[in-house]
Amino acid sequence: EWFYIIEGDYKFQVGPETHELKAGDTIFLPRDVPHAFIQLSEKGKMIVSYLPAGKMEAFFKVTNSWLIPPSQEAIKKVFEDHDMKIVGPPLKP
Repeated sequence: EWFYIIEGDYKFQVGPETHELKAGDTIFLPRDVPHAFIQLSEKGKMIVSYLPAGKMEAFFKVTNSWLIPPSQEAIKKVFEDHDMKIVGPPLKP
């Protein structure tokens, strides 16, 4: 996964390392390395690229259909259904 920050501030965790990014910054998150990010600012915008995309399009179709915040069980299931795994708690700002 490759991220390019257009607007806002973000915190990324890639394996044991954390990185704070702002507009104009970019980061690559390698396959098979646990990673996560959180938006720190009120507004944010980024470009994300997946190569190869795998099941990401199907994953986003499912998550885009959620009308209310899903349960943790529903989140875990959609990740697993699309060959991903949640390995820890969400990041904190």
